[in-house]
Amino acid sequence: MKMKSKTFLIFRHGQTDWNLEKRCQGHTDIPLNSHGRNEALELALRLKNYPIEVIYSSDLSRALETARLVAAESDLMIIETPLLRETHMGEAEGLTINEITRKFGEKFWHNFRFMNEEAMNLGFPGGETRAQSLKRLKGFVESLLEIDEEVIALSTHGGSLRSLLHSFLPDGSESLAIPNCVVYELKFEAGKWSVKGPLTD
Repeated sequence: MKMKSKTFLIFRHGQTDWNLEKRCQGHTDIPLNSHGRNEALELALRLKNYPIEVIYSSDLSRALETARLVAAESDLMIIETPLLRETHMGEAEGLTINEITRKFGEKFWHNFRFMNEEAMNLGFPGGETRAQSLKRLKGFVESLLEIDEEVIALSTHGGSLRSLLHSFLPDGSESLAIPNCVVYELKFEAGKWSVKGPLTD
């Protein structure tokens, strides 16, 4: 049976206070702040004209609230899943970037953050490696090739989004910018994956 083409519109959640403080969130459940909710409302308007059929969202509140604000604009169903969570950062969760670099080293943080080849096997104590989180994310997205809906939105997190998209890009591609509420298109067609974005309207 020939696999149907699929279009995934994948977005990062709106701003949180920990984003402002440059604290690593990982699996820690931090809500949107007022600016983040406004970003999500703007995102909802930007996505209103896309023929989205369903939204899958990380079950962490910052992603789920973003998904709910997007869904309300177009009366879409949301399905929650922990498989779209951010990489678990272990002992780094709750620490600022400055605190992380002091504790674990600047090189470690740079490699982990900017998708160096070494990053795939890096992880903070008690957390996931990039390889582990990518296996979780990619496995989930590939499982959605089996569902009936053809245009699917995913509400997720910055590190997860970057890792996932880079897994479909050529080796050595420049690290993608992933600001709050950015949207990328990931497409599966004729057996091939492609990445487009960020989408601006």
